[in-house]
Amino acid sequence: MRRALALLLLAAAPLLAQEEGAVTLRGRVVDARTGEPIAKALVSMRDRHLEAVTDETGGFEIPGVPRGPAELYVSTVGYGLVKRTVAVPPDVATPLVISLGQEAIKRSEAMSVRAGVFDPVERGAPSQHTLDNVELKNLASVLADDSLRSVQALPGVATGDDFNATFSVRGSGFGSIGFYIDGVLTRSPFHSVRDVNDGYSLTILNGDFVDSVALVSSAPPARYGDRVSAVLNVQTRDGSREKVATRANLGAAGVSFTSEGPIGKEKKASWLVGGRKSFLDYVISRLEAEPTLVLGYYDLQGKLGYDPTGAHRLSLFVLHGDATWKEDESSDPNALERARARTDLVTGRWRWSPSARTVLTATAYLYGETARNRNGDEEILFRSDFRDAGVRADVTRTLGPRHTVEAGLLVRRLHEGAFERRFDRPSSLFRVTNQYDTSTWQPAAYAQDTWMPVPGRLSLTFGGRFDGLGLTAEKAWSPRASATLWLSPRTKLSAAFGRHYQFPSFSDLFGVAGNLELEAERSTHYVVALERLLTDTVRFGIQAYDQEEEGRLFVRDSEFRLVDGRIVAPRPRAAVDNALAGPSRGVELSLQRRSANGLSGWVSYAFGRARLRDEATGLRFDSDFDQRHTLNVYASHRMTNSLNLSAKYRYGSNVPIPGFYRSDGEDAFFLAEERNRVRVPPYSRLDVRAAKAFFYTRWKMTVYAEVSNLLNRAHYRYSGDGGVDVRTGRVFLDRDKLFPILPAAGITVEF
Repeated sequence: MRRALALLLLAAAPLLAQEEGAVTLRGRVVDARTGEPIAKALVSMRDRHLEAVTDETGGFEIPGVPRGPAELYVSTVGYGLVKRTVAVPPDVATPLVISLGQEAIKRSEAMSVRAGVFDPVERGAPSQHTLDNVELKNLASVLADDSLRSVQALPGVATGDDFNATFSVRGSGFGSIGFYIDGVLTRSPFHSVRDVNDGYSLTILNGDFVDSVALVSSAPPARYGDRVSAVLNVQTRDGSREKVATRANLGAAGVSFTSEGPIGKEKKASWLVGGRKSFLDYVISRLEAEPTLVLGYYDLQGKLGYDPTGAHRLSLFVLHGDATWKEDESSDPNALERARARTDLVTGRWRWSPSARTVLTATAYLYGETARNRNGDEEILFRSDFRDAGVRADVTRTLGPRHTVEAGLLVRRLHEGAFERRFDRPSSLFRVTNQYDTSTWQPAAYAQDTWMPVPGRLSLTFGGRFDGLGLTAEKAWSPRASATLWLSPRTKLSAAFGRHYQFPSFSDLFGVAGNLELEAERSTHYVVALERLLTDTVRFGIQAYDQEEEGRLFVRDSEFRLVDGRIVAPRPRAAVDNALAGPSRGVELSLQRRSANGLSGWVSYAFGRARLRDEATGLRFDSDFDQRHTLNVYASHRMTNSLNLSAKYRYGSNVPIPGFYRSDGEDAFFLAEERNRVRVPPYSRLDVRAAKAFFYTRWKMTVYAEVSNLLNRAHYRYSGDGGVDVRTGRVFLDRDKLFPILPAAGITVEF
């Protein structure tokens, strides 16, 4: 008996020694952007089957951890998976703090902590809204996997077309909005069918590449130009400098992947690659011998980052997208049955910080778009090639505690060629309806100073911008100014003013309705905003805006209409002109909570009215993008460390059907003497989404389930004039029905 007991004690001695050497590992988990503690995060040592869940302070304790290096896996639904090797016990002088990045693969240790969840992205822009990556993912559709559709739910943003990623803001359409990717003004970076009114669009940008999104609804700062409305600024992120990580996603309409990691032992460089591919085109072509509609796309993205020293940062970003569209239903030689569109962007950037007070950035880029539309015999109906090459230099200099000066130069070389033709039936002869091929230079410069005469209480920004267009020899000078007064530590009153110009496009100058005498469109913005922080995570805001439009482009006498009860047909050679002017005014209210814990989201309501007039003819009408009432609601709640529920609701009283129409109330339309009198029926859509995460030894899987248009509301879009009966004046409008109630699901794997 004694001998057996001695043998048992001898066998248990290593285990007892291990227990005596074990310690309790303590630490905290915080949000990488804001430093806010993250509750309900799972912290595990999966190879040892030890784990803990963080409390409300972000703290965790794991008892019985053996001494020595240990590999921690930290994550929660809505945040990326972080793998980190730590020493056990940790250094007493350096508390263990683990930063989680929001939903992108690995945004942990390299990110800097910001002071507050509502810190603005754009300096001197009181009218701005931002999206973090959790919001970006929850608001993007599982079906479309399109990050830009998240912007459609922001306060004051109007959209009523399920098929398009575009939107309107404060009475102006997407063509008047500046869409910037890493400081480069893009034109139409979408998977789409170009030169059609009833097409589709999907953003050519993988959401996992996005670092920040900021929408400046009115009075953008001086660094932005050549657009008369809002600015959407998207900044891409660098790859991880820690470990290789990969994210793969299978959605309802396609697949995507993103992978990243460090380069070299010193980890001064990183890489980030990704891509998306639709498979609906393959499925439809397999199900139908002669499909009536096949839409497919793919895109690729890549980014390299390199920090040769602490003062220098180099990066290279590449974006490529290709979309094809096919429809087999017509023998008309002028019917579009094949289309292909391609978009490319290459951006190189050098950022130099010679001192703590100075930052210089130099950027060179190439941007291009091509389109080919064909009939069933593969003959070209429309061809377009657009190229934009540019270089820009920006500098930010802090002059003492009160002044921050910003300035920049930009030179662009634009080129576009277009060709369009129509075939005469029954012969195979054709006539060219549109053809041009031309180039131009477009220089620009800006400067602005942010002055704080009373630090912490009053901030003033003054500046201006110069733009020129070689083709028309026009020069535009744009003053900009803003002011912010802190009425209390939690309440601020802001105001901004800006003069904005947008030069005519090549098609405006040389197209079918081209006019070489065109000048730049003009808009003067005034905005006043009051913001109150109710708590550190809750804010209320109210904005009033007035945008005075001048010289807006319009083609007079290009639509069927009634004049004194008589039907008047469009003028054959009608040309575009700087014909319209008028105000766009409104008020926007929003209540928002943004937190790593509990309920997050916003409720916003906007009332606006945009009217235009043609002083030469006396014509007055609502803008094509005039939406009186807009209600956008978004809510998200992380219920547990593995379950997140979210919902978004969008209501819009909707925009006019462009043209001289009236309705008899029974879905029959007739010509009228007033323009934009009839409106699209209201848009009311509720989407709900659930994300469930599953944690495994060295990887994480998240399952998404979504129901779009849960209330099954009927929505429509009107895409053009389908014909006019010149005897009765009845108009036959082309109308498409939008999405019904539509469930979708997706799976994401991270490892």
